[in-house]
Order: sequence, then C-alpha cells, then structure tokens
Amino acid sequence: MKLRKIWKLLTSKFLLVCFLLLVELAILPTIIFLLSKYLPHAAPVISLLIIVVDVILVLCIINSEMNAEYKIAWIVPILLVPPIGAILYLTLRRRKTPRRKLKSILEKNGLETLYVHNLGIMRRYKEKGDFAKQCAGFVAQQSFLPASDCKSVEYFAFGEQYFERLTQELRSAKKYIFLEYFVIAPGKCWDTIVAILKEKAQNGVDVRVIYDDIGSMLKVPSDYADRLEKEGIKCLCFNPFRPVLDVAQNNRTHRKIAVIDGETAFTGGINLADEYINETHPFGKWKDTGVMIRGRAVQNFTSLFLQIWSLRHEKEDFSKFLTDSEHGDHLCLVFGDTPFDGNRNICEDLYLKTIYHAKKYVYINTPYLILDGEMKRALVSAARSGVDVRITVPNIPDKKYVYALTKAFYSQLVRDGVKIYRYTPGFIHAKSIVSDGQVCIIGSSNMDFRSFYLHWECDAMFFDESVCSQLYRDYIDTCNQSELITQDKIKVSLIRRVYRSILRIFAPLM
Repeated sequence: MKLRKIWKLLTSKFLLVCFLLLVELAILPTIIFLLSKYLPHAAPVISLLIIVVDVILVLCIINSEMNAEYKIAWIVPILLVPPIGAILYLTLRRRKTPRRKLKSILEKNGLETLYVHNLGIMRRYKEKGDFAKQCAGFVAQQSFLPASDCKSVEYFAFGEQYFERLTQELRSAKKYIFLEYFVIAPGKCWDTIVAILKEKAQNGVDVRVIYDDIGSMLKVPSDYADRLEKEGIKCLCFNPFRPVLDVAQNNRTHRKIAVIDGETAFTGGINLADEYINETHPFGKWKDTGVMIRGRAVQNFTSLFLQIWSLRHEKEDFSKFLTDSEHGDHLCLVFGDTPFDGNRNICEDLYLKTIYHAKKYVYINTPYLILDGEMKRALVSAARSGVDVRITVPNIPDKKYVYALTKAFYSQLVRDGVKIYRYTPGFIHAKSIVSDGQVCIIGSSNMDFRSFYLHWECDAMFFDESVCSQLYRDYIDTCNQSELITQDKIKVSLIRRVYRSILRIFAPLM
C-alpha cells in the first residue's frame, strides 16, 4: 500500500508542477551567478541593482495598506535572501484584482437578479437590536448578498449526521443540485454521492459540481472534471494548479456549499471525503460541524455557487433560480469572502465585531489558529474584560508545521487569560463562533490568514437563540472531551521557541 502511494506521488501532476516551479525559481539567480562569473566587471552593477530593487520594494511594502504581519513576512526574505525574496514577492504578493482567468468572478454576469434586498427583513434585524442591525447593514453594504432569514435550521455536531441528511436531500432533488467543495475524494462518502448525482442527472436534474484543484489534488485524477461530464454531471475544477509562480495559485475555493432545488442548503466545515464522516481515521476522531437551512437564505448560497460557476462563461437566465420561499423565524446572514475585497475581510470583521460585542462568553472552534495583531488584541481585550473566551484546537495535527504555529499563537493567549482546549480524541476541523446565546457563525472559514485573506469562503451568521443553544451545548460537550491548556503546559525548550518564532514571521505566507 505504501509503495503504491509513493508511486502515485512520483507519477503525479503535483510532483511535476513542484519540480517546474523550483526550476522557474532558480532561473534568475542562475543567470545572475553566470553573469558574475563570466562577466566579473558586471558584478558590482548587478549587486547595486539588486540592492536598489530590494530597498524600493521594502519602502513600497512599508507604505502599503497591507496587514502589518504580511509586511514583516515579506520584508524578511527580501532582505535576507536577495534576489530570491524579491522574485517571490513580485510573483506571489497579494493583489487587489485577480488574474485574467479569475477576473470574471468579480463581474455580476446577470447575477444581480438574485440580489434582491428586502426592507422588511432589515426592519426585523433592527428590532433584534443594534448589533444585529449593524451586522446586517455591514454584510449588505460590503458584499453583494442581502440580509435574509430561513424557515428552519438543522445543526450537525459531526460529519456523519451531515452526510446522512445531505444524501437524503440529494435523493429528493427534482430541479437542480449545486455542490461546491474544497475536497472531494473517492470512498464511501463521495462514491455514494456520485451515484446519486448520476441517477439524478439521468432523470433530467441539473447537476453541477465545483471542486478545488489543490484541495482535491492526489485524490482524484487530473481529468476528473471531464470524467464527470461524460456521466452527465456538469463540473468545474477551480483554478487548476500550473507550474507558474503566480499568486493566483494561493486563491482557492475553500467553500462547502450544497444547494438542492433552491429550497435547501448545507454549509460548514465538512468536505466530501471519508475522514470527515469518520469512515477513516488518519488523525483520530474527526470533529466537524455543519448546518442545513431551508428558506429564503438558500438563495444567497445559490448566488455564491453561481459566482464561481461563471468561470465557465455560459450565458444563463438566473431568474429561474429565484426562490419563492416565505419568510422564516430565523434571522440568517449568509455571506462570502473573496481574496479581492480590497481591504475588506468580511468574515474576520464579523468575528471581531462578535468578540468585541460579547458580554458573558465567546466560544470558538478552529483547526488552525494563526492570528493577526487585531484579532489577538480583540481576544485578549475580551478576556481581560471578564468575558469567558475559549478556543478549541486539535490535539492530533494534520499539518505539523501549522500545528507548531497554532501552539505558538495560543501560548501567548493562555498567558493573557484566553482558555485554550485541545480536542484529545483527535482532530477538530469545525469552524464556528458562538457568543452570549444570541449570535453565532458557522461556515468554512478558519481563524488563519489563508481563510481571511486568500480564499473564497462562505459562512452563515445566525441571530437566533435556538441555533446558538445547539452550538453552545455541542461546544461544552467538546470542551468536556478536551484538555485545558494551562501555563505550565506551554513551557517549551529554547530550540522550539526559536523554531516557532521563525514560523510566526512567515505565518501569513503559509
């Protein structure tokens, strides 16, 4: 089995692409080296040119509007490893606008027919209180999605429950099925779903699937989208990985969206692979969460899906996806994040607003804890103000270097009064926040730089006591299975402190 996996890796597109990227990265330094060796008189000029370029880049970074942690992460390699640091920055820096292939995502392409704002809904948010009103106005203003509500919400504490309800709803589909996931992988979970999708497609249901190329790399063949198309399942492989040094390779769709007939939607942290439903156990017991909603808020998930689907450049009448659902009792803000929101980071901003608004408690699930200064200040400020601030993280990591970063960040938080719990049964992949029994967010966004700054994400924010109480009870149950990290447990050797300090410098780039 191990030999088969090694052979699969050696013959994969992933290894070839990585090799070509290394070759591309080495070309310019090699040229500079050869010029210095065979044209020694040019060496001083080349050295001076490199210094000038580095100084200009550092000055541009210092005076830019990018996050302070990003500035440090780029300035260090530019100054320490010229000219490689400069090359990496010029090719991989965050951009305000996408490359040509992704640019159409920012265009509405007729999707504005789905962005109908309901003034009656805004009045209900106002009645809920100033905080709900502010969040609804923020989402409506900063994203294209209107404030909304839903008729029912079903919370899932584990992937097994999510998978069971998802397959039930897929089997009942009559008009269309939209699936957008970061990871799809062969196994009980995905094979079951594919069988349903094939049957539905044969019966005339409009079935569409989006999966992320890097997220699913080494799990499905490179031509998997074409294979699904031959089965009648329309498919888009998002942002195929190429052997080119380009920041666009960092921009992934990390969303988890399922929409059935415009009436039902699923989201959360759960991907379509066996570890998410505990059929396999690569990192112990897998703890994840999700929600199923019915009602008008589903239309926002439809809009988010079609936003990415527009990359296929197919003309379509989107009015057929308008929902006629009646209003519901559960106030629900569905929102998405993109890497091209300018300096707006909608999910991070709503997390910050929730933390600062907390009076009694704020409880957070996240698999990765890689914070910028603003988020750290919010958590510490809340804890010092007497708010019960808790964060649950994995005990068994899926990525060891990221886990080392998580430990580096939570060690500082522990000293400042934030309670950190490690989920001892295994790996916690849930992404959620709940506060004071009044507000919660459940979705695909991790508390790290990638989710907040580089990925397409989707989340649902509920101003509903019944949803919050379910998440609260599940969170307390998770804490009871977890280890509280005290100050005596964060002491490490000098070598580990140095290692974590170095990792923290480059945290925004990981």
